[in-house]
Parts: sequence; C-alpha cells; structure tokens
Amino acid sequence: MCVSIGPKASGAYITFSSDGVIQDGEFYDGVFVYGKNTAVEIKGGNIAKLSSYDRSTVNVTGGHITYAQSYEQSTINISGGTVRVPTTRDSGSTINITGGTFWNVEVGSGTLNMSGGHIAGLGIFNAAGNGKVNIEGYNFEFNPMPGQNDGRLTGFWQGGMPFSIDFRPGAYRLVTLNETSIGLAPVANAGPDQTVVLGTAAAAVVTLDGSASRDPDGSIYRYEWFWTVNSVTFEAEGINPTILLPLGEHTIELVVNDGQRKSQPDYVLVEVLTPAQQIERLRNEKLRLLEQIDLMLVKEQQVIDELNAVLDSGNYGSLNQDDIIAATQAIDSAMQYQQQAKQELDSSIEQLQDALASLGKSAKP
Repeated sequence: MCVSIGPKASGAYITFSSDGVIQDGEFYDGVFVYGKNTAVEIKGGNIAKLSSYDRSTVNVTGGHITYAQSYEQSTINISGGTVRVPTTRDSGSTINITGGTFWNVEVGSGTLNMSGGHIAGLGIFNAAGNGKVNIEGYNFEFNPMPGQNDGRLTGFWQGGMPFSIDFRPGAYRLVTLNETSIGLAPVANAGPDQTVVLGTAAAAVVTLDGSASRDPDGSIYRYEWFWTVNSVTFEAEGINPTILLPLGEHTIELVVNDGQRKSQPDYVLVEVLTPAQQIERLRNEKLRLLEQIDLMLVKEQQVIDELNAVLDSGNYGSLNQDDIIAATQAIDSAMQYQQQAKQELDSSIEQLQDALASLGKSAKP
C-alpha cells in the first residue's frame, strides 16, 4: 500500500495496490484501489471520492462516501453505510448493493445489481445508455410518471423490507426484474388427535398423518417425528409413518423441512387405551349426553307450560291462538323423540356396563 498527500490541505489521497481496511475516524479526499487480487474493506470513515480499477474489489459495510466509481471490471460490494452517486463507469464494472443508503445512482456501461438497501434523492440515472440494472425482489409494481421521469418501482426485497426507487428519463429501460420467492418457512400439521385401543399386544400400532403440512412457496421434502417413552426419545420420518406406542398418553412432535427452512413444531396427542378404558370412556360420554337431554326436556317443558298458560288466559298479545297451539304441538313432538333417544341411551349404557363387568371377570386369575 502506498500513500500520497494530495494538493488539498483538507485531506489525503490514499492508493491501495494490496489489501487494506478503512475504519471509523479516517478521512480521505480520495481513495484509489488497483489490482486483480486487491480487496479493500471500508468499515467506516469519511471518503470524498472512491475509485476502483483493474478488477479490484471494494467491500463497503459502513462509513460515508460522497462519490463511488467502478472502472475496468472492478467490483464494489455495498451492504451498509451511506454512498452518494455510486456509478458504474465502463463495460465490465459492477456495483452490487445489498444494504445501506444511496443517493442518485448512476448507471454507465457497467452493471448494477440490487437486492437490498434504500435509494434516496433523485433515484437512478442512465449515464451512458447501455448499462444494466438487475433488481431482485418480489411483488414489483411500476408506476409511470409521464413528463417527469420514467416512473417509480415499488416492491419488497427478499428479506421482506419494502422499497421504492425512482428512475430518471431513460433509466428504467435498463432494468431486469428478478422475481424471487418470499422465502416463508413451511408449516407443520401433525394431524388430529387419535385414540387407539390396545388388545393383548404390548404396544399399539399407530399411523401418524402429516399430509396437511404445507409450504407456502415450495414443497416439503422431509417430515421428522419425535416422541418420548420412559425418558427415551424416538424418531420417525415420512408423511405417514407407522409407529408402536404403549398404554398411556403420548405427545408426538412433527417438524417439516423444505430443503432451506424448518417449520415450527406441531403436536398430536395419541392415547392408547385398553378395551375396558375405551368402554368406560364411551359410557361416560353417553352419561353426559343423557344429562344434556334431561336438561333440554326440562327447558322444553317450561316453554310448553308457559304457552299453555297463555292459552288459558286468553290474552295472546301479538300472537294468535292457532300459532300458539302449533308451537306447543311441535315442542311436544320433539320431546317425544328425545324421550325415545333417552330410552335408547339408557339401554346402551346398561350394555356398556355389562361389557365392563364381563371384561373385569375375564381379567381375574
């Protein structure tokens, strides 16, 4: 690296012909970078003019640059800081922008690639007429502005940040838009909870179901299931793996992968019951249903009693006698069906109790 002091008293001109770094607290009127194997890191500081030549590379992650130019197949990569008037001067020169803030970008004969950052000021200028601008993002929308400039492009960078770029006259025709996927993570769905009855075997055969899992912008290529029995963790793969589970409640975790991202876990509860446990559960559910029918019958009888009281009083208000009688008959008919259902439930509950008693006897030595 060689340094030469320029004619201005306010600052220095520095030339890099080998790797170097510029950091906070450094101030230069001019920075010049040369050489195919030369790479300079600009992490801070204040630079009036940056010029890269002869296939060199400059990586800008911070600081303030008033004027940045890329010549002779050199590359300037900008991911941070503030850069005013970044310019591709000739064919083969490249500026890659992934972050930072920019004022009045000029496209000469080289290539400008953008996938991030914020462009302020007057936007992008067409300095030479034959350059290229590649913009990578999604949900692009271009609004022409006749008489002022080419128009305004809005959209989102791949990371989800919105952007808005103005194009001066003749600049937008240089643009190629590259639509990228939004990059959302897949969503796991471990399926509905299951109840499985275990016979005389030591473990129940259970088929899991991850088919409702989805990927918003691609396809799922891997399904991973995890569960623990007696402090030992087990794993399975596939959309519908078949596994063995002992008696008890088991929480099974599913994570899906689209090749780039993993989903948040989803869970399914699998209960493995003995026949007696399942019969007991069915009986209890029918007992609860029987209680609900009894409550409905009480409420319906209350309505019938009220309607009959209205009929006896002769004061029908806004109703008429025929409508009241028809309503009473309809409710009475519904109650008869419910009484029949109650009788059938009573009979079913007795049969389940008999089944439990029989299982209890057969279980005895």
